[in-house]
Amino acid sequence: MKRLFSKRQKKIMALSSGNKCEKCGNSLSKSYHGDHIKAYSKGGKTILDNGQALCSECNLRKGNG
Repeated sequence: MKRLFSKRQKKIMALSSGNKCEKCGNSLSKSYHGDHIKAYSKGGKTILDNGQALCSECNLRKGNG
């Protein structure tokens, strides 16, 4: 299974979140991240139901927890 979300999946996540980071609520920049809610390293799948749009700061701070 692929690890990274596709461009299409990321766009859907951004639209679903109102183009806001789902953790801090700030507007998403062009460099936002498609993040796994359940970490890929812990068996999380790369599907929309396990994805969220995060700003890069929140995603990098989050780790794989």
